[in-house]
Amino acid sequence: MILQALYQLYGRLLDEPNSGISPPGYSKAGVSYALNLSETGELLDVLDLREQGKGKRLVPRDMDIPRQVKRTSGVSANFMCDNSGYVLGVVQKKGKPVELAEKKFNDMRALHERILGNLDDPGARAILGFFSAWDPRHAEGHPVLAPVWDELMRGGNLIFKLDGTQGFIHQRPAIRQARERVIDGASHENVGHCLVTGEHAPVARIHDSVKGVTGAQGTGAALVSFNLDAFTSYGKEQNINAPVSEEAAFGYITSLNYLLRSNRHRLRIGDTTTVFWAEKPAHLEEDILAELLDPTAPVDTANKAKASPKDGETRFRRDLQATRMVKDALDRAVQGKSLEESIVGVDKDVRFYILGLAPNNARLSVRYWHVDTFGNLLEKIGQHYSDMAIILPPWETGSFAVWMIVNSIAPVIEGKRDGKRASPLLGGALTRAVLMGTCYPQGMYTALLARIRAEQEVSPIQVAMIKACLARNARISGSKAKEGNYTVSLNEEWTNTAYLLGRLFATLEKAQQDAASGAKLNATIRDRYFGAASATPRSVFPVLLRLAQHHIAKAEYGGRADRQIEAIVGRLDSFPAHLNLEEQGNFVLGYYHQRQDFYRKRAPEIQEMAEEGQ
Repeated sequence: MILQALYQLYGRLLDEPNSGISPPGYSKAGVSYALNLSETGELLDVLDLREQGKGKRLVPRDMDIPRQVKRTSGVSANFMCDNSGYVLGVVQKKGKPVELAEKKFNDMRALHERILGNLDDPGARAILGFFSAWDPRHAEGHPVLAPVWDELMRGGNLIFKLDGTQGFIHQRPAIRQARERVIDGASHENVGHCLVTGEHAPVARIHDSVKGVTGAQGTGAALVSFNLDAFTSYGKEQNINAPVSEEAAFGYITSLNYLLRSNRHRLRIGDTTTVFWAEKPAHLEEDILAELLDPTAPVDTANKAKASPKDGETRFRRDLQATRMVKDALDRAVQGKSLEESIVGVDKDVRFYILGLAPNNARLSVRYWHVDTFGNLLEKIGQHYSDMAIILPPWETGSFAVWMIVNSIAPVIEGKRDGKRASPLLGGALTRAVLMGTCYPQGMYTALLARIRAEQEVSPIQVAMIKACLARNARISGSKAKEGNYTVSLNEEWTNTAYLLGRLFATLEKAQQDAASGAKLNATIRDRYFGAASATPRSVFPVLLRLAQHHIAKAEYGGRADRQIEAIVGRLDSFPAHLNLEEQGNFVLGYYHQRQDFYRKRAPEIQEMAEEGQ
């Protein structure tokens, strides 16, 4: 199903004039330089094709070049485009034998002589003349190569240009036709029924590499491969065990690499690189889905500049209409309105494909694969944001992307969360739950509680996810009344013991802060007792209540704190010896809700009544 959907996408992209997809027999590759040749093959100049990358750094230009071979070991030259080891026959790395460089150059020369030997074309004559006269031993001292020698040794790809003509030699019609004739005339060792197209066609023994998955090898990794005897059956080798035609293999790899290069179709969640696409052209819907999965960071209105992207955050500025529509829809989701009601003017029946890939040595593992209509995705993702809706402090804005949730369970290193230390599996499991509307992974919930206990800190994103886990579990278990207790802000009517204990702890902490009168405390009760209070309240709260009497006596408005403490304690039957995992989540939620309630703005008349009550 995955390969079939990718192959269908390739066919669709070929029909779109501005897609930039590589035609059959060609592939994208980074090219650094072009060797400018005379018609006799003399090297006249070296043209720098690199482009401006991030900052002032020059990077290779992406170009369509004749499809390259997949090299794992041994020597195998590419047609019309390769590194300096093959094109010039030079030793790129110190310590490598000269004989290996000579072997690469000879293989490159033989390949071009075989394809272009009988071709009457100026470009072909230039290439053959170059390989016939070139002496690798004198390459380093060549006056044309000397200015760029160090860059050539770094391994960038080289192509050829015929002096005085437009374009490059590999783009000449005669050269392309000669190569196609050789490919069509080649005998195919393996022919069979393709599992993707169902046609009887030559089967690809090795599939090309997938490039662009974060964490995978720079040269690419395989989505389909059989490289050990344990993976094979009936004596078949490599990918003959799962026959995919050469045409289909080229198509699915080309479209997948296209998605991985596209900022519009690619997201990163934890260690998982996610690509998504619609079954037909749907650019607005694709931008809306991307915005829902990874909301755009807010713009700093003071200097009109976007904040520096965090780990995993998109750097691509999406369609402004999609960004505004999603922002309005997410604001309404907090009020209980569905995304389907808020997002209008789109095709909700268009089918979407979502694929999550993670690195696994030289291969790729599929973290998740989901197919659904755009309307159903809006419903599921909208429910996720509704479940996570929580009151936020003034400095927090917007919605939390999945990658941010995953990062919230990572430890803080030198003042910053190290997202690389988060569990690599939780990103995929969480994304599946969001897309399918199933229970959130239990590992995410327990990891959040463990992180809060370890750091004695409660962040909005951590509490939002804890609330979402509890609310979704209650809904899926059929307890609507229980689900209704998990509100966006403080629920003063809820008498759950753990929730009340969390509120009580926040009130006791506030009493301590009031007593300090703005002075900085070396350690608050949260620093010392939060972990124990959320797990074994009976051992902690009697001590905290005695301490609170000292804080109340010192505070200017101690009477108000005393009444708040008394009101909460009066609703408790006792202090439990232990709280289970669900109750610990309720404790954290109650603590957070109560703290936010302390600092929310109240109407002036209510504030005056509170002060008069002192």
